[in-house]
Amino acid sequence: MDLIRVADALNAELIWGPDDWEQIQIETVFASDLMSDVLMSDRDNMLLITSLSTEQAVRSASIVGSEALMIANSKTVTAGMIELAKDQDIALFVTRFPKYESCVRLGRILEP
Repeated sequence: MDLIRVADALNAELIWGPDDWEQIQIETVFASDLMSDVLMSDRDNMLLITSLSTEQAVRSASIVGSEALMIANSKTVTAGMIELAKDQDIALFVTRFPKYESCVRLGRILEP
């Protein structure tokens, strides 16, 4: 599904995104605050959802090739996170929903 549809489903605020972020395709979602678990993932066209509002979350998303990073629970995004997202060309969002509710919402629209 298009990333814009994901953002709409989570009432997410775009913090930074590449010029064509709306057309980025998301096929899988990975939700975790344990970046060691994230680093073990091997998925294509992935959205990473986390409550971890640190530069490490952006770095981990970049390492696994995530297309976008969603920060849950309305956590504050730092200037360093934004700069890293720009450098790594990763769309960065914030949603007010917790990880679990975000996953449930996305699960509903990802089902065929």
